[in-house]
Amino acid sequence: PIKYRTIESLRTMSSDAKEGSQAADDTPVAVIPGRPTWQQTMLRIKDPAKSLPFYQDLLGMTLIDKFDFPQYKFSLYFLTTLPQGEKYDLTPGSQAAHDYLWSMDGVALELTHNHGTESDAEFAGYHAGNKERDGFGHIAVNVDDVYATSEKLEKAGCSFKKKPDEGRMKGLAFVYDPDGYWVEIVKRSEEANIANEMNLSQTMLRVKDPKKSLAFYKALGMKVLSERHYSDFSLFFLGSSVVA
Repeated sequence: PIKYRTIESLRTMSSDAKEGSQAADDTPVAVIPGRPTWQQTMLRIKDPAKSLPFYQDLLGMTLIDKFDFPQYKFSLYFLTTLPQGEKYDLTPGSQAAHDYLWSMDGVALELTHNHGTESDAEFAGYHAGNKERDGFGHIAVNVDDVYATSEKLEKAGCSFKKKPDEGRMKGLAFVYDPDGYWVEIVKRSEEANIANEMNLSQTMLRVKDPKKSLAFYKALGMKVLSERHYSDFSLFFLGSSVVA
């Protein structure tokens, strides 16, 4: 079976696209050279001392690499979900870690820290998306039991945008990360063969015209894995194959 490195979710509101254009277009699209694959999602963070423990200790990710640019006053942290039981012995910031980052089959979460924000009393934080007409929505993790995971995160002191039994969509949750970004907690499919308690699964972006957006991402080597259509919005899930 083809292995996909991860999924991207594109969401379109019915009012943003012409009637009938929500369905995926099967017209062939030429893929750009170089076997492109989705490599990372970047979030800006205020304080790595708070964000790194959240993603490592609570969401089970591994810090695989780090770049420091003191001359420009920012640092980059790269995390990923490694297969359960796989040990990572490389030192973040080393050349070996750099080589791993840019050649791995998985997808990374990049956290960008602009130095000084963690101690700036006047810094109110970054815009986390999800306001009217915002494009960025959230990242997501897959789990076997949304209710058990949500309870665990709540006991760890996390706050929620939505708990599993709240709202009209039952059985999924949104937890806030330390900067207020939404992290969706989604139940895995019964066919999934993933031993991790949690794994980084997707990034959600809102799009205006799915026909144009799907063609763009297809040109970057992605495939439409699934689509769902509702009365007022549609969802398109895309992934990059790691098979040459």
